[in-house]
Amino acid sequence: MKYKNSLTKVLYLTTIFITSVFFSYSSLAAGGGGDDKKKVTVKSSEYYKAVKLIKEKSYDAAIQNLLKAEKNNKTDADIYNYLGFSYRKTGNLEKASQYYNKALEISPKHKGALEYQGEMFLTQGNLKKAQENLKKLQKICFLGCEEEKMLKESIMKYNKGQKSSY
Repeated sequence: MKYKNSLTKVLYLTTIFITSVFFSYSSLAAGGGGDDKKKVTVKSSEYYKAVKLIKEKSYDAAIQNLLKAEKNNKTDADIYNYLGFSYRKTGNLEKASQYYNKALEISPKHKGALEYQGEMFLTQGNLKKAQENLKKLQKICFLGCEEEKMLKESIMKYNKGQKSSY
């Protein structure tokens, strides 16, 4: 491509750069995962079955699949995050807490685990800890992210005496 002057070239390249950064960021912002590690890990079929079961609200079956997936991959924070989520949804907050802590031990900036753990804190009546998780998400998600938005909304509902749907 020919450029009429160097300013046109700079503007063109700047636009390309900004667009690529924007689309790279937005593609990472969704999902219950949110692992901050750059390493891509292959997920097992049990993991994918569990995610499907979670979407269907079949938490006990999801737990069984996630425990099978965990046997072969003890360093996948997403597995532990979803175990925490599933146990929280079944009402077992002690186990949920253990798995959220494990996910965050592996990946301290795991957005999904921070958000879901914050939801658990609200369920336990611990607003202060939920707000601490929100602050962590605000630092991680400097341009905003779904997890930050969801936890912020849940805290607002909690302050109004309403229950979160997350």
